[in-house]
Amino acid sequence: MVAPAARRFLLILQYEGTRYCGWQNQRETNTVQAIIEQALKPLNHDQVVTLVAAGRTDAGVHAQGQVAHCDLVTTLTAAAVRRALNATLPEDIRVLECRPVAAAFHARFAAIQRTYKYLLSRQPTVFGRQYVWTPPFAFDDAVLKDAAALIVGEHDFSRLCRASTAPPNRRCRVAESFWTITDDLLIYTISANRFLHHMVRMLVGCMLEVARGKYALADFKNLLGKKAGGMQVYTAPSKGLFLWHVNYTEEST
Repeated sequence: MVAPAARRFLLILQYEGTRYCGWQNQRETNTVQAIIEQALKPLNHDQVVTLVAAGRTDAGVHAQGQVAHCDLVTTLTAAAVRRALNATLPEDIRVLECRPVAAAFHARFAAIQRTYKYLLSRQPTVFGRQYVWTPPFAFDDAVLKDAAALIVGEHDFSRLCRASTAPPNRRCRVAESFWTITDDLLIYTISANRFLHHMVRMLVGCMLEVARGKYALADFKNLLGKKAGGMQVYTAPSKGLFLWHVNYTEEST
């Protein structure tokens, strides 16, 4: 009997990153990738499965629309794969969608734009506290919005990333960057062609320092231009960050 050929599947994933050491597999640590690959293995004749994601989220970071692909040797339909995974995955990881794609599809390299959101709360909250950061200081909403507007366009983010893990090319094209403010909840949305390690959290942390009056907008602008300046870079906590959406061309999927 001839074994079925491997087929490539696209998965859209939702997960709460609170108890995980990030997406990527690490030795002797609990990661989102490792948990899902473990659930995929029985669907692949008990053979190891490699799951490739559009972006590697850090420890404590969440995802509303992470995209990943994997190759499975199975006769199951995509719908059956989704049902089987959701039946065995823990409650903080969910497969929202599963569908077959061409063998050439690559979740990371085919992505043309990624969107992240960061959630702030003015008041400490018991419910949902693992999803928002409550800064321990007051800040100016208008200045926060002005700082976000400066980020749109192409910039060198060398000063706003973790240098030890950043690639040589640190230029990113930001398509949108804005704050949505409703009462006590503030949501920062940023979309770009690529993101560097800790980039969004550093942007949020620095914008808050400007909005609280510790630095001027000009100091923040210098960070984007890789110019000399006296502004210290601050990194916002991971718990408020969500990988929200990943865009692809219709042809690639």
